[in-house]
Amino acid sequence: MTATSSHPSGDPADDPAERFASELRALRHSAGGPAYRQMSARTGQSSSALSAAAQGGQLPPLDVALAYAEACDGDRAEWERRWRAARAEVVMTPTSATAPAPPSTSPTAAPGRRWAVGAAVGAGVLVLAVVGGVLASRPGHKPPPSDVAAASRFFTGDDVFNQRHPRSHPAPKSAELVDDLLTPGRAQLSTGTAGLPVYRATSTTPTFTVTPREHIGSWGPDPFKGVAFPWDTSWKAPKREWTVVITPDGRALECWRIKVQGGRPSCEWGAVSDTRRASGVRKGQATGSGLSRLAGMITRADWKAGRIDHALSFGAPDNNGQYVFPAVGSDGRRKGRWREGQFIWLDPAYDIDADTTLKPYERMVAKALQEYGAFDVKNADTFSFMSEYGSKPPGDSTGTYAPLTGIKFAKYLRVGMVSPAS
Repeated sequence: MTATSSHPSGDPADDPAERFASELRALRHSAGGPAYRQMSARTGQSSSALSAAAQGGQLPPLDVALAYAEACDGDRAEWERRWRAARAEVVMTPTSATAPAPPSTSPTAAPGRRWAVGAAVGAGVLVLAVVGGVLASRPGHKPPPSDVAAASRFFTGDDVFNQRHPRSHPAPKSAELVDDLLTPGRAQLSTGTAGLPVYRATSTTPTFTVTPREHIGSWGPDPFKGVAFPWDTSWKAPKREWTVVITPDGRALECWRIKVQGGRPSCEWGAVSDTRRASGVRKGQATGSGLSRLAGMITRADWKAGRIDHALSFGAPDNNGQYVFPAVGSDGRRKGRWREGQFIWLDPAYDIDADTTLKPYERMVAKALQEYGAFDVKNADTFSFMSEYGSKPPGDSTGTYAPLTGIKFAKYLRVGMVSPAS
């Protein structure tokens, strides 16, 4: 059932669903009226679902409402409070003919369904949400339902980043490696405007021929040769080193230093990977390790779900020129002990739930490191993890580089290697 309005017309202030829709429209206006396709690219929600959220008549699912707000730079916590207040009014309206819908759990719900969810399905979603909340607090919980995990993962289910790995035997010099990693004195999360921009093209997105502006020859063959590169004129080209466009068929076009002139994109260099396959790059080079930029990235869907169901990737400041699985190369030039592809995890002895000093996003990162671990994929100035551009980790107010100082890395971080599956 949908959370419908008992007053489809009249003063919006008299009806919670109409009032909420009116507030969404006002927010979009104050943000400069971004196009729905631009909002869709930023959030992963369909443009039709976002448009319907502001039409009124019924209260949209929570995830759609929050995606709409985030796309217009609204505060997530504030808009969740507004949504819950409106939903409570709908529930309490005596003349309301239908029960309110539970928050949708799918960030990519089919737009044509218009949120027509049966009561039995709604109850099932609620049960899954409650069970998921309980399991998420336990380091050794069972794997999540495949549809939930798939919403926040790239690449195949058997990809190295989507697997839990045995971690019983740290490397002989694990402690020294940890010291090297932490010596610069910072551990952080690149998020908000410091994150990785990811756009999702549709079959109607205009495409262009892109030839790299530099590095042809020295970095190998042109990775974009024969590739139709989608780019929507409503998309922004953030001043970030990398931008990724995912094509309708699942390829990830990874663009180094994108520029857009006259609506046409160009890249200085780049790579092509395939989100339907393993995380290794198929053409070009996106990281020193030869793995996709998407591998291990914390997505907007992860933050919304409240948990990270995949391994992470990180950059280390002291990589040498060697590498181990799953890396297929290295851009390290130093003489340190770190090799790209090396694996880290947090020891299971770390009681993350009992650590009250952790911010919500730190707790999520710590649990992912305890359950899935992380791989060294590139050189970096500091020990850091990557989040999707524009995403807002719960409990973070920086908007750029969120500190991870609450996690007890020095005591519980371990270093080793993962062997290829036989």
